[in-house]
Amino acid sequence: MDIQISITGTIAYEPRFFPASHNAPAMWSAKLKADGPATPGRDGSPYIPTRIFEVVTYGVAAIRAQESYRQGHVLVVQGVDAQPRTYEGRDEAGKKTVRAVIKVTASAIGLCSRYSAVQEGHTSWPPVEPASPRMVQGATAGHTELPEAA
Repeated sequence: MDIQISITGTIAYEPRFFPASHNAPAMWSAKLKADGPATPGRDGSPYIPTRIFEVVTYGVAAIRAQESYRQGHVLVVQGVDAQPRTYEGRDEAGKKTVRAVIKVTASAIGLCSRYSAVQEGHTSWPPVEPASPRMVQGATAGHTELPEAA
């Protein structure tokens, strides 16, 4: 049984593309920065934890991703395979450091047109006052009276 993973995040660095060779399909790889819900920091101010996910896709999907997605784009990624991975990189000061990411093999990638960070809130269900059918269709609150049945 595979577990479905869905991630929404921003491409943090310029994606990498490896063309197909005689024994391997094309591969596209990008590092997505995903923000978690705001939590209180040590000093009480809000802190938004971020995680880095390495998204990998192969074949025709890799070619399409190379043509479509750049650094700064916000993507929704669905995948079925997640593996922890470490690599050596450099920090802001230029010193070598070991970093950890979660590698996700993507089965679907899409560009987001709208995105807001994860928020936590409380509400009651079902809603206190159900919306009228006209409100659902987009009418303003002043025009929601329904005609009397004859």
